[in-house]
Amino acid sequence: MRGWAAAAIAATLGAGCSHHPQPGQAPQVTVYFCRAGTDTLLPSSYSVNQRLAGAELETALVGQLIAGPADAQDSVVLFPTGTSARVTVAGDVVTVDFGGALAQPFRGGASDEVALFKSLTYTITSVPGMKSVQVLVGGRKVATLPGGEFEIDEPLTRETFSQ
Repeated sequence: MRGWAAAAIAATLGAGCSHHPQPGQAPQVTVYFCRAGTDTLLPSSYSVNQRLAGAELETALVGQLIAGPADAQDSVVLFPTGTSARVTVAGDVVTVDFGGALAQPFRGGASDEVALFKSLTYTITSVPGMKSVQVLVGGRKVATLPGGEFEIDEPLTRETFSQ
């Protein structure tokens, strides 16, 4: 099922991210996944279409994060299958509006919830000039995910997770 989701996102984004660099595509981006059961980040490099910038680049990164890693060597915390996201950029803030499965009651537990948003925040802020992530669910700011515990009503930064 994850392979199908990755293929669907890749088709939707055109030539957004690829885990295997192609000749002539030098730009690399980093997508961060959290190892299951820990808060350890596992960076994964992807080549990216050099014409992508701003919201298009961030959309490609979020799409890859939702799809999961290209290789399943490590056990990582994954976004629920069926999660969707719309991404906008205003200055140094990236807004990610989640829908689909992530808008339903969250059943992954507190540590998985933190891991998802840590992965999202580190991935988004790996792009030069991006400082924070504002999370929306269904187009609205919410205190937490439905059924969740981690506060997402304020923009998230890397410092959010260093406390």
